[in-house]
Amino acid sequence: MAPDVLLRKLTYLRQVLGDLAPYQNASLDEVILDHYKIERIFELLVVAATDILNHLLGERDLVADTYRDTYKLAADQDLLPADLAERLQNAASMRNLIVHLYERIDYKILRNSIEPALRDFEQFVALFEAQIDINPAP
Repeated sequence: MAPDVLLRKLTYLRQVLGDLAPYQNASLDEVILDHYKIERIFELLVVAATDILNHLLGERDLVADTYRDTYKLAADQDLLPADLAERLQNAASMRNLIVHLYERIDYKILRNSIEPALRDFEQFVALFEAQIDINPAP
């Protein structure tokens, strides 16, 4: 993936994280009131991060079958630390629940997922930002 494309995607992830940040200490009532917005933010975080990983895995001729598998395969390929990949698999599961409505969304779980999502996706962004040489030598 070209560094400018990766940087653009990481910048987008930072923007979405900024949209989630105001909900960091939200009450359950606040989460219920804005649940559609929070659900969409979760979906966008998972999709954008998965897209980055799928591009990088594709460069290695690897394809994951699911969102969850993308994070596991990325860890297997040393693109992500295993502990972060495991936590992001949980975020992918939350995304799947939201998108596919497998069961009723538990808003307590959604509220309790905000802080970990902020921490884990921030770590994801920082990890890949560190790999970009923003000011390459001429």
